[in-house]
Amino acid sequence: MRKVLHIFGRMDRGGAELRTLDLMRQTALSGYEFHFATLAPGPGALDAEIGRLNGQVHSCPLGLTFPLRFRELLHEGRFDIVHSHVHHFSGYILRLASKEGVPARIAHFWSTGDGQQPTFRRRAQRVLTRRWVDSHATAIVAVSQGAMRYAWRDDWSRDSRCTVVYGGLDLRDFCPTDDKASRRRLLDISADDTLIVHVGTMSSFKNQERLVRIFGELHRRRPACHLLLVGRDGDGTRQRVEQMVRVMGLTRNVTIAGERDDVAGLLIAADLMIFPSIREGLPGAILEACAAGTPVVASDLPGITEVAAVCPAVVCLSLAASDQEWVATAERLLDAPPRSVDLAGGPFDASTAAGQLRAVYEHRTH
Repeated sequence: MRKVLHIFGRMDRGGAELRTLDLMRQTALSGYEFHFATLAPGPGALDAEIGRLNGQVHSCPLGLTFPLRFRELLHEGRFDIVHSHVHHFSGYILRLASKEGVPARIAHFWSTGDGQQPTFRRRAQRVLTRRWVDSHATAIVAVSQGAMRYAWRDDWSRDSRCTVVYGGLDLRDFCPTDDKASRRRLLDISADDTLIVHVGTMSSFKNQERLVRIFGELHRRRPACHLLLVGRDGDGTRQRVEQMVRVMGLTRNVTIAGERDDVAGLLIAADLMIFPSIREGLPGAILEACAAGTPVVASDLPGITEVAAVCPAVVCLSLAASDQEWVATAERLLDAPPRSVDLAGGPFDASTAAGQLRAVYEHRTH
C-alpha cells in the first residue's frame, strides 16, 4: 500500500473535501492508503466518514510548533505522497515535505481565489509561497482550467507538472429513489410550489444576498415558489440573509436548512438551482445538480463555463446582468422540457477523476 497524506484546513462539508472522499471510494485508487492532516483545531464533520472508509485523520493545527509536529508526522508516517489542498500555502507544506524526503509532493488548487483580503503582507506571503510551490512541487493539479490559470499561470500547459483533474462525483448517490413530493413533505414545502435550491457554504463569495434579491423578483412574478438554502454558515452571512428575508416579507417562502447530508435527495426534489457565486474553482454543487437532473442558472466564472460546455442544463450569466435578466433566464429554464445529462464515464465522473489522479500518483512516485 502506498500512503498518501492529504492536507486540508478541516474535514468539513466543502467541495474539495467531499470530492476527495468520493475518490476514496473508487477502485481506481485501490492500493493507496489515505491519511488526512488538518491544520485547524477541532474535529471535522467528515471525520467519521473517513474512518468508515479506512482513512485516518491527524490533527496538526498551525502554531509555533507546527513545523516540528508536521515533520514528525511525516517521519513517523513514512508517506509516499503529500497531497496539499490549501491553495498557495501548499508551498510551505511541500517545502517541509521536501526537507523530510517525501518523494511525491502535489499542490492541488480548487478555486479562483483564496478569500483573503489583498493586503501588502498577504501579497508578499503569496509571492513567497508560490515560489515554494515552484521549487518543491513534483506535480501541480487544479480542479479546472480556470483555477489553474488563476492559481498558477496562463501558460500552465507548458509546465509538465501541471494536470487538470475535474472534481468527479460518485454518481451512485444520485439515483432518484424517492419522488419530489415525499422529499418536500419532509421539508414542509408544498409539492405544488416551484422549488428553487442553492447549495453552498453561506458566505460572501457564494453571494446568497444577491440570490435572495433575485428570488424576490422571481417570487413577485411567480408567487407559488419557494427558496431552499442548504449549507453551513461560514462568515455571518446567514444572519444577514435572515434579516433580508424578513424585510422582504419572504419568511414563509424561504427555508434555511443549514448543513445537510442528504443533498442529492434535495436536488432531485428541486426544480432549479440559482448559483450567483463571485468566485469558484469547479463548484461541486452544480455538478450535483446536473447529476440530479436539476437545471442551473449560474455566474459565468471559468470553472462553471467548463461545466456548461458539457452539461447543457447549465446556463451562465454575468454577475453584471440585472436581477430581472437572471429571473428571465430562470423562468426560461423552468418552462423548458427536462434535459437529462448522463455524466457516467465523462470528465465529471469520480471514476474518471480517480484514474487521472492515479496516473499523477504513479508518474510522480516512480
